Amino acid sequence: MGKKDYILIAVLYGSLFGGIFFPESSAVVSEVIKYLMMTMLFLAFIKISPAHVGRALISCWGGLIWGTLLRLVVAPAIAYWVTLALYPPLALPILLLAGASTGVSAPFFTSLCRGNISYCLVMAVVTSLLLPISLPVMVDVLSDTTLRYDLAAMALFLGMIIFVPLVAAFLFRMVMPGLLVPMNRMSYPISLVVISGINFGALGRYLPYLKSNPEQILYCAICSVALAMVLALLGWGAARTRNWAYRVAASGSQVWVNNILIIALAVHMNLPLAATLAAFYMIPYYGFVVFFSVVGNRSEPDCVAG
Repeated sequence: MGKKDYILIAVLYGSLFGGIFFPESSAVVSEVIKYLMMTMLFLAFIKISPAHVGRALISCWGGLIWGTLLRLVVAPAIAYWVTLALYPPLALPILLLAGASTGVSAPFFTSLCRGNISYCLVMAVVTSLLLPISLPVMVDVLSDTTLRYDLAAMALFLGMIIFVPLVAAFLFRMVMPGLLVPMNRMSYPISLVVISGINFGALGRYLPYLKSNPEQILYCAICSVALAMVLALLGWGAARTRNWAYRVAASGSQVWVNNILIIALAVHMNLPLAATLAAFYMIPYYGFVVFFSVVGNRSEPDCVAG
């Protein structure tokens, strides 16, 4: 990891805690989180061409099927049932977070860690496209008595968040191809500002609730770390190979989920525990980037990204 990556981590953690110290401003920003999320996805999607997805899909189709089932069905079901037995109030937030799609930034982090970029790229695209269907279904099947919310509205919200920037990115690539290079050059600082805004607005509106229930902050912090570790182990074990590049991609595609999308969904649904859990997931999220990058740089020379 380079200087830019450490600055990224410092800014993201700083913006999260900044929202806690300035709750009034954070509450205002929380109202536009869904638009910030759509902006971030647009910046990510313009970097992904259909040709890249097609080539990656052909080369990784076998592991992709199992990886997708693990990401969207198996892992969230296990996480929900375990949490329901141990601490029921966090069962639904865990289900939402564990059932999120692979993050669109996962391929970038996989490249830092000398992993198979193609695998993570396909996982990010395919699970994102399936999420508006998979997550409402998982919530309906597992916790229909827990959530009093219109699941069709949830699917519509997720579809809007994902497909509007996807279509916008496709049209941008088709209509203004000459702007792709300068836009991609500016995407990093813009994305950093957007993600910081999302982090800043994640918890402000819920601080009165969290102040009256301080133990929930501790539970969310502990559960976020535990969830990330379990997801990483599930992905690592599911790879069934000793190849570092493939195993870190399989593990990363499970642990580097789109928690920011869950923040936007939780704010939309007014679920303070889900928003808090997804926000605190930033801690292990970037912790695994550091861990895999350090271990990857010490791995064998032939374990290169693919």
